[in-house]
Amino acid sequence: TVGEKMIDTRNVGLAAYLKMREIKLLGIKEGNVFVFECSDKTLRDWEIEYVNSCCFKHDRELMSLRKLMSRE
Repeated sequence: TVGEKMIDTRNVGLAAYLKMREIKLLGIKEGNVFVFECSDKTLRDWEIEYVNSCCFKHDRELMSLRKLMSRE
């Protein structure tokens, strides 16, 4: 449709953030690429919003804890 734009990402944290923000997930392409419908922002806009969010901080801390667990 006119004005429809798709963005895609392999970043699972960003994909979860987009879903949380109610951006419509259109599907998953081969290679684990999440495809979203978004007409108001670019992928770069969403990436910047995500890294400035508390969600990004949570994801970073979660990964740190997983690394600690894998050392045992």
